[in-house]
Amino acid sequence: MAASVELPADPWEGVTAELRFADLFPCPPHWKIEPYAIEHAGLFYIWKGRGWIEHDGDRMDAQPGDLFLSRAGMQVAAGHDPQRPVTVLSTGFILRARGGIDPLRRMTLPRRLRLPAPERRAFVPRFVELVHAFHDPAPHAALAARGLTLHLLAEALRFAEALPPECRAGELRARPGEAARISAVLELIDRRIAEPLTLPQLAKAAHLSPVYFANLFRRETGMPPMEFVRRRRMERARSLLAAGDASVEEVAAAVGFDDPFHFSRAFRKATGQPPSAYRAALKNPFSK
Repeated sequence: MAASVELPADPWEGVTAELRFADLFPCPPHWKIEPYAIEHAGLFYIWKGRGWIEHDGDRMDAQPGDLFLSRAGMQVAAGHDPQRPVTVLSTGFILRARGGIDPLRRMTLPRRLRLPAPERRAFVPRFVELVHAFHDPAPHAALAARGLTLHLLAEALRFAEALPPECRAGELRARPGEAARISAVLELIDRRIAEPLTLPQLAKAAHLSPVYFANLFRRETGMPPMEFVRRRRMERARSLLAAGDASVEEVAAAVGFDDPFHFSRAFRKATGQPPSAYRAALKNPFSK
């Protein structure tokens, strides 16, 4: 069951990783995770002990060398044998690539990878390095932790492709239909950024009810639809102000504001500067 991917040529274009946690956790004898919906992707590695992991009701045994992959929106539960409590390495993160989409949601992947000893010897020290970097207060450590997270994920995806079938179990199914709907809406937002846009309009473009669309959009992009529209308007406004000599009124109209004063207030709230001061600072970065 190799990883099956239906993605653009570079699904990782512009990818970022927002870390939620990274830990080495010796679980106490009566440790258990009751079912809950996770809001992030994750890697969960069994270092010692015996237990079980449940993804969306599918329970799988867990033993040393097992690496579990999870995606945002899944129902997850876990437990172990109190006589052989597990020690785990775990990390949770939110991925965003071009357009705000999590590329993992569009892949079919194994839920569990049973790593052979040679693979463990390289993978585990890098995971431990991530844990140390995540908890290190030094200024460089946050950047190092993000890089290590992407490296670990890349290794997990390599395992998903390269390991023999007996080392792969379970399935995280791709959700290309939902991701494609959101991608189409993102393109529509960019095309019609100068026009009034409403939640019902965006939901109609995705052929979904407004409530379902809003929940799906937030799950895929990490923010509500109209907040995403607001940010895209401000991003486009910054680009226009930096690129030429269009007046504030012209920039406002180009990003969907009929009232230049309303635009100026919104821009200042988003950037800390009014449009004219933002443009002046770009022309002379040493001005105060």
